[in-house]
Amino acid sequence: VSCKESFEEMDTEMFNKEIIQNTSIKSPEELILNYYNFSSSEGKPTFQITKNEIDKNVFEIILIHDNQQDDAQKAEKVIMIAEKIGDKWSVKKISRNWKCYDGRGHTDWGIENCN
Repeated sequence: VSCKESFEEMDTEMFNKEIIQNTSIKSPEELILNYYNFSSSEGKPTFQITKNEIDKNVFEIILIHDNQQDDAQKAEKVIMIAEKIGDKWSVKKISRNWKCYDGRGHTDWGIENCN
């Protein structure tokens, strides 16, 4: 993650309410896919998911959805910090940004609108 990148901070409260009793989410990858509710009309999306355990049972999870079926936005990145406590997850932070297609706005990660 570049220190020049800007991010939009997302509210974690609603997602934490959704997952508070969900003990079926086993991995950080499952957790971020549960959060990132992509449109099924897009066909099979291209995801790259990485995880890094930054503390005991605390993970930084990064999902990049590239080559989106959108006329302006090319890719979206979601970064989640989450802790697994027993068999439940608690999300501490969610940040997101995106890239536009050439000629449709910024082609580096940022939060300005694509057009």
